[in-house]
This record gives sequence, C-alpha cells and structure tokens, in this order.
Amino acid sequence: MDRRDFLRRIRKLNVWSARGERAPHKPLLLLLALGRLQRGERRLVPFEEIEGPLTVLLRRFGRPRKVQHPVYPFTFLCKDGLWEVPAADRVPRTAAGSFAKKPLIRDAVEGGLPETVHRLLLGDAELLANAAQLLLQAHFPESLHDDIRDAVGLRSEWLVRDAQASARDPNFRSAVLRAYERRCAVCDYDIRLGDELLGLEAAHIKWHAAGGPDRVDNGLALCGFHHKALDRGAWGLEPLRQGFRIVVSSEVHGQSPALDWLRDFHGERLRRPLLAHDVPLAEHVRWHRRQVFRPPALATG
Repeated sequence: MDRRDFLRRIRKLNVWSARGERAPHKPLLLLLALGRLQRGERRLVPFEEIEGPLTVLLRRFGRPRKVQHPVYPFTFLCKDGLWEVPAADRVPRTAAGSFAKKPLIRDAVEGGLPETVHRLLLGDAELLANAAQLLLQAHFPESLHDDIRDAVGLRSEWLVRDAQASARDPNFRSAVLRAYERRCAVCDYDIRLGDELLGLEAAHIKWHAAGGPDRVDNGLALCGFHHKALDRGAWGLEPLRQGFRIVVSSEVHGQSPALDWLRDFHGERLRRPLLAHDVPLAEHVRWHRRQVFRPPALATG
C-alpha cells in the first residue's frame, strides 16, 4: 500500500449509517491505533487491552447509548483494509457477523494496523498526523478535535485540511451571527475587543461532519463555552409552541460557579433569530437530541 492508496482508504472509510445515526466506532479505533503507533507501542494489541480505552472514547465522543460495542470496529474495520486480526478465521462470530466477545478475551486475540500500513506510517510522521486530521474533519466537529487528540494521545505536528471534508460556505459564520444580532443565543454574550467580537462562534446544530448544512436554520450564534457544551451533548433543545427551550443534561457536574453557566439556563427560552425563516429546523434539533445530547435532562422545577 502506498501513500495515495492509504489516504484514499481513510477518506472512503465505510462507516455504518442509518436514519442519520452516528457511528464513529471505526474512526475512533483508527485514531487510537495512530496514537499508539506515534508513541512507539506494539502494532498488534489484544482486544482485552484495547476494549477499555475504546469504550471510554465511544462514551465520550460517540452516540449517547447505554451500551457501547467496541467489538464492532475491532471486527468490521478489517473490511476497509486498515485493520488486521491475524486469528480472524478462528474466532467465532455472532449472528450479526461480529466477533464473539468472550473468545476474543479468552484467547487473547490481537488486532492492529496491517503491517504494510504500519511500515508506511513509521517512515512518514507527517502522513500519520495528516490521516488523523482527515478522520477528525470527516467525523467530528472542530470543537472536539483537540479533546479527541488528547484522549488518544496524538500529537499533531502537521495539520492539513481535506478539500472534500472541509468544503463549507464561507458566509455561514457571518450569516448566523447576523441572524442572532451578534449575541450568544443562550447567555447573550457579546464581548468585543475593540471593534471585533471576542469568542462568539457559529455552531452547527446537526454537525457538518454528519451532513448538516451550512444554513442559518442549522446554526446558532454561541459563545465558545456554550458551543463546546452543545457539541459534547451537555445541553440541547426542546421544541416549544414558538421556538425552543434549553435543556441541560443531568450528567453535567461541578463545584465551581461556572456550573451556573449551564444549569441556570435549563428550561429557559432560546434566543430567536431576527427572521422567522432562520429559526432552527426541527429535524436538525431532533438529530442533535438523538445523536449528541446526553440524557437524561435535568428535572424542570
């Protein structure tokens, strides 16, 4: 496998999708493997050793659900030519086609990047970092990239932007901020440094990486804090007769006064845009509630 073929496989990664559901299992396993390689760790790793870290990644950055399934990417990433399980033929399968978990652990079954990929990346640190960046751009919002890199132990000496993954409307930010009168739609933050806005951002409700459009009805003007919290699922939206109200996850905890910047807005009405046709589309809000928000919501008193 050469450099071009490897990057093509990264860009064309076959990720399961249905009804707009997120399934970042393969990207997260690949990022975990790239972090291991960058740190000089062994190419092949027993499933039992990788299960814990991968489960934590899926809980933090995957779709909110009661049970995570790290066995799935350990099994199905092999079909993309980017993962290898040498003992695959000897591991029993479930009815769904994935490896059965108990034999994986019992027999210390190992998996890892194919040897050709491993050798290619060992000799090209820039290619490794670029592949990681392409995976992040294609599957996660930019607000989470640094958190994911830290979680998998990746350094990023070289960063690139894939033209296909990052093609966006350059007017999206200005249109969203204008629609919300250049204030955070949650807390009314509008701080400026001189004549420039400081830390006010245009957030996608349905992530761009998940096919969310660069339209104002899929955007919110948010301060950096509330943008990051939205993308992590710390808060979401619930429809009202006219507009939406803010709902905060009961998973949010802390001791500092900053906690009030989330919890105090639970049940409050979201700021409406100037024009009715810019109000968030219900379908985008439903996607975020199903795919990103961390249930259950706080009780409303």
